[in-house]
Amino acid sequence: MKEFDHEFAEHIYYTASPFEKKGGLWPVRAGWNRAKAAYIVGPKIIECYSVHFIIEGSLYLEYPGGSVTLHAGDVFCLYPNQRYLYRRGEPLDEPVRLRMYWLAFNGTQAPDLLDRLGISLDLPYSRQRLTPDTEASIQQTLSFMRGENADDDFQLSASIYRLFGILHTTRDPEPVNKSTDKWINATLDYIRTHYMEGIAVADIVRASGVHRSHLYSEMTRLTGMGPQQYLTKLRMERAVAMLRSEAYSITEIALSLGYPDLYSFSRAFGKQYGMPPSRYLQDQTK
Repeated sequence: MKEFDHEFAEHIYYTASPFEKKGGLWPVRAGWNRAKAAYIVGPKIIECYSVHFIIEGSLYLEYPGGSVTLHAGDVFCLYPNQRYLYRRGEPLDEPVRLRMYWLAFNGTQAPDLLDRLGISLDLPYSRQRLTPDTEASIQQTLSFMRGENADDDFQLSASIYRLFGILHTTRDPEPVNKSTDKWINATLDYIRTHYMEGIAVADIVRASGVHRSHLYSEMTRLTGMGPQQYLTKLRMERAVAMLRSEAYSITEIALSLGYPDLYSFSRAFGKQYGMPPSRYLQDQTK
């Protein structure tokens, strides 16, 4: 830790490798500090995202559209190309206690990861997120960025995602009456992602997190069909595309689409199109 005009701090500057920059998130710099009496940063802008964790004391933050006083355990984020200012929040006649960690990063996943933490450009802070597990994860990430414990960039990337995962677990649970749009869109995305893997309606119900009857009614309202119909529709559309390519046998198609055998696939295909897949293939090759 070095002494500067307004703080004692360790600044760690990191240059991400080309491999790291192909990922969704990579570090730019990090560190930790102990503020002096005249501690103030800004007004200024930065070129990346920077999450700050208040270890001790209080801090006054000005951000686009507002200001707030934060305390030990709270977290705030500076967004790229936005004007900000922050300073210690204690009255001048009180002892200086402000200490912080920070981690600056870039990447296409950065806004989405922050959104999962309940942090946004409009509300760039969150209360009481610095737990002992979070602090241990931050310290591990700083250690990797110093080059102390990692021979390559895999461990550093893993440690940053682990840190965000721990932060996510400390977020207040969503209200029970969560948005229909959110859970139903996630459920449809689950089906579109896994329809070739042999999933059943029971798996879809578990993934949705709602009662089976509610799932049926909402899916029918939005797609015009229930979970099984929607699942079969995706499988049959893919089956037709595979048959038309003439690159796969019917057995290969059946097994690729999650059916246990040729018979169950042929029965589902015939019910959907009024003919077995062998007949459909013959018609296509005429």
